[in-house]
Amino acid sequence: MGRELKRKEAKRSGKSVKEVQKKDNSISSKNLLIILGVLLVLFALTYLLAGIFATKEINLFKKETKETEETNNNIRNRILAQDSLKQLDETYYVYYYDSANEDSEISDVVSKISEEVYRVDLNDDFNANFIGEPSGVVDNLEDLKVKDPTVIKVSSSKIVEYYSGEEIKTSLK
Repeated sequence: MGRELKRKEAKRSGKSVKEVQKKDNSISSKNLLIILGVLLVLFALTYLLAGIFATKEINLFKKETKETEETNNNIRNRILAQDSLKQLDETYYVYYYDSANEDSEISDVVSKISEEVYRVDLNDDFNANFIGEPSGVVDNLEDLKVKDPTVIKVSSSKIVEYYSGEEIKTSLK
């Protein structure tokens, strides 16, 4: 409000110019609070929508089942074939499988093993040089050849047991 308008307003209402200015300032601070509140609400709403739909960090309908836990565990324990004997655990199993043609019965048997199980996807090109006629228990990793599916037991960085095909179902139950 300009100076001339303030004088006219003061003349009409019978108040002094200072009282009119005071009234004008209180309205602007009230408007400022309203604007800040609206901006805060909009920011929070944008954050929630981005968290739910874009980044998926916020999951309102969290429905994690045992199957999704096992899938997450399988992804976490995935290794390359060249790292089969390089894991930190003293005794563990390595499960070689083809992700494009995985046998669910054998996968269930392997997931029930009490020790740690690492998974090697033979469908991955990095693991192609380990595919061949099954070699059984070997002394070094370069001689290891597997077919889909195969499970080896490793103890102290050495292969101690070797199971291939249907033998996995009978031996590891």
